[in-house]
Amino acid sequence: MKIELRKFKMSDLDEMMEMFLDEKVTDAIGLTLSSNPPKITKKFEKKWLKESIAEYKKKKPSKYNFAIISDGIYVGNMGTHKIDYENESTEIGYWIGKKCWGNGIATRALKLFIKKLNEKFKLKRIVGFAFTFNPASKRVMEKCGFKLEGIRKQVKKGKNKFYDDYQLVKIQ
Repeated sequence: MKIELRKFKMSDLDEMMEMFLDEKVTDAIGLTLSSNPPKITKKFEKKWLKESIAEYKKKKPSKYNFAIISDGIYVGNMGTHKIDYENESTEIGYWIGKKCWGNGIATRALKLFIKKLNEKFKLKRIVGFAFTFNPASKRVMEKCGFKLEGIRKQVKKGKNKFYDDYQLVKIQ
């Protein structure tokens, strides 16, 4: 299985929307946990894609997002936002379509992404989060050298309860 990261294209929109139809995917990244979740619309995701694509041209982008490609097929997203140039840190996030879960794709993609981050930015600290109900995502980061920094309590209000998440960090 060949895994690569490539810059987004507007043609990724339909496949992205298709994967977002699965609530297990959107719950895993916190989009649909709340009692009043945001509506995931094609208009919103199109805007997000356009913004992500525009950032590639900037010397100091505010976010840096890529499509995860497995054997030539778009299967998810990997990216960073909140790039703090002064403190040389950022937060990463990722998701994979459900049909690709458990195949090591996220781990391999994150390793590639860390390499890209190190080529593009001078970062000392990379932070990632995973809900405590999603230990597989925590394990992805651990396999890439992240260490548990703590558990943030009640960070996301859900339909019937609050959710905790793991905060992991990779110091370089």
